[in-house]
Amino acid sequence: NWEWPRHSGDFSIFRIYTAPNGMPAEYSAENIPLKPKYFLPVSLKGITKGDFTMILGYPGTTDRYLTSDGIKEILDVTNSNRIKIRTIRQDILMADMKADPVIKIQYASKYAISSNYWKYSIGQNIGIKKLQIIEKKQKEEAEFQNWVRADTGRLSLFGNVLGDIRETINEKKPIEHDLQYVEEALFEACEIINFASEFNYLNLLLQRTDTSKKDLNDEIISLKKLADTFYKDYNAQTDRKVVKAMLKLYRDNTPSEQHPQFFQLIDEKFKGNIDKFVDKMFDKSIFCQKEKLLAFLQKPSSKVISNDIGFKVAKSTLMSFYDDYYQYDKMEDRIDELQSLYIKGIMEMKPDKKYYPDANFTIRMSYGTVEDYSPRDAVKYNYFTTLKGVLEKGDSANFEFLLPEKLKHLYDTNDFGPYGEKNVMPVCFITNNDITGGNSGSPVLNTNGELVGLAFDGNWEAMSSDIAYEPELQRCICVDIRYVLFVIDKFAGAHNIINELKIIN
Repeated sequence: NWEWPRHSGDFSIFRIYTAPNGMPAEYSAENIPLKPKYFLPVSLKGITKGDFTMILGYPGTTDRYLTSDGIKEILDVTNSNRIKIRTIRQDILMADMKADPVIKIQYASKYAISSNYWKYSIGQNIGIKKLQIIEKKQKEEAEFQNWVRADTGRLSLFGNVLGDIRETINEKKPIEHDLQYVEEALFEACEIINFASEFNYLNLLLQRTDTSKKDLNDEIISLKKLADTFYKDYNAQTDRKVVKAMLKLYRDNTPSEQHPQFFQLIDEKFKGNIDKFVDKMFDKSIFCQKEKLLAFLQKPSSKVISNDIGFKVAKSTLMSFYDDYYQYDKMEDRIDELQSLYIKGIMEMKPDKKYYPDANFTIRMSYGTVEDYSPRDAVKYNYFTTLKGVLEKGDSANFEFLLPEKLKHLYDTNDFGPYGEKNVMPVCFITNNDITGGNSGSPVLNTNGELVGLAFDGNWEAMSSDIAYEPELQRCICVDIRYVLFVIDKFAGAHNIINELKIIN
């Protein structure tokens, strides 16, 4: 991820169904494919450098108006913690994946999900430092302070806003630090803790005297389904290693007064020996073996689950999370109020400048052009990649780079159909459109409103773009729609799908 040149033509196809009357509906054999009033025509004209592009989508979140203190917090706390925690867990997962093909299948997706924003955090920290974003923000803030001091009215309204933001962020940092360790190291990394926490509501139902049989049965059915999904891709011995490493990491990097209550049990009954405690949990807890858990669900009792060592760990971790989050949320609300006041001030300071809101999962249109770029001295990247590069990256020893024989044959025979261009099959291209997480899958349109690609990634050199947009460096990585059609038609033989499209030659 996050790399250019890119040769993974990322796309997925979904068919949407409706009731026979065209309205949304639950599944039924009578449902029919959705018939939209309009759908995008697909262009086979291709793209060239300088072509205009539009991207429509639902970008997640950006923080372009953060102060220098907010960016320091991301650099020193949020990203640094994520990198440290995930590195340790991912190393354990990768070692077991390499040693056992079954574990490789079980954990490939989990590893990829974890490494995605692990790598993003590394790149964002590099970008923040390399592009001197903190220094640029500090320069803007100094200019703002000088503007504020020049008028008594401004001074009374905006005089303390930057100082108050700094003070609140510094107060929040230790809470955020512990909260992130609880989330990342205990919940997200330790599968058994996360899974056991899902049984908290069942325990509440078992403890109540007014719980109906229906409510209890519904919850048990739901948990059985969850268990099937969980154990299908779960290896207890791998998780045992991760839990040991994460509990040690958490204990060594957070104040003891903030530790979940189960650490007291480790100290008192296991003399602080985390390895022995974890071994006891994995040997005794009903959550570590599917058979034990299903037997419990056949005859559930609050006494059994309340005394289960795995559930005790999960419940006390949940309580620590809620305590941290309550404090964190109040401070975030305060920072949001102060941030709004600061933005009001900078907009008054420069009324002629155009301001746009940060991304917030609402629909946005980004416009730009197809562009190459030069990330560093003596290096220049072309604006497109081709199937030749896919073949060059093929590696039979690496499961991520295995190539189907049919794809090789299509390349060797130049059998690209109407989708190739002078015996070249384009795969991906880049633009300077402004996108972020949440935009993946967004349609890329040309000046006629025709589909020319799908946006799916950003580039490594601009990982700091959620904080500061750098048009000279930021590139949006898109799969060329012609490659999508080539795969559907020539590789997969799904001609029925091609026949449904409106293709512009």
